[in-house]
Amino acid sequence: MKSYSQNRIKIILLFFLLGIYSLLQAQDTTHLVKGIIRNSTNYEPISFALVKNEMLKIKIISDEQGLYIIPFNQGDLLKITAIGYKDGFYIVNDTSEILTDFPIQLKPRIYELDEFTLTPYKTVLQFKHAFTQLDLPENNLAPEINLPFIKHHLPDENEEITGGVSFTSPISALYNTFSHKGKMQKKYRLLMANDYKSKLVEKRFNKTRVARIVPTILNEDLDDFIEFCQFDFGFLLNASDYELIAAVQKKYTEYLGTKFL
Repeated sequence: MKSYSQNRIKIILLFFLLGIYSLLQAQDTTHLVKGIIRNSTNYEPISFALVKNEMLKIKIISDEQGLYIIPFNQGDLLKITAIGYKDGFYIVNDTSEILTDFPIQLKPRIYELDEFTLTPYKTVLQFKHAFTQLDLPENNLAPEINLPFIKHHLPDENEEITGGVSFTSPISALYNTFSHKGKMQKKYRLLMANDYKSKLVEKRFNKTRVARIVPTILNEDLDDFIEFCQFDFGFLLNASDYELIAAVQKKYTEYLGTKFL
């Protein structure tokens, strides 16, 4: 089995040399240069690097061990490129027919990326919407603890002055801290949610939209008609477009009836 593999390698190498020989015949040259392409930092072989003779317009690729063989004439320029390395340029001035162990080393290339900012929201509106939907924890896991403080007691005119100071207990301080922050968080979330809903309702039910639904209404009657509708806030928020249009048209029929009374 081992001898079969060796014979196969010899056959492949023979065809490779025949190909090189045909190139030499076509280019009218009998010079060959070969060697191993290495990393200039650790001298490890560089696999599959592209070697190009700029004068003869011949290209070959090094094997897994960095080995290459390419035709040349004296004074030809070799350009070597590989992913992750800076390009290398070498002039071959030797007159030998077969030049072995020609030293080629490539310097590693450092790729610098431009600075960028990553954000999950494409627009400010998306950020505001996500912020209003933010579910804050009910309790702050690391609250700012208020230490007991001195409370100066100022008596009124009819109260007997006995002197002294009073202290709030640590339990009262903790309760005030948690309950106050919790209430403020809930109140803030509620305000933000209500503000978002109000803007949504205002967008769905306004003068411009009412004028489109009821094109026969006069401009001077728009404010009076909108006040006449008296739609429920929940209905304006949750109704479909069809339900809203039908409700406005029905209200307009009732509104016209009041105009003739």
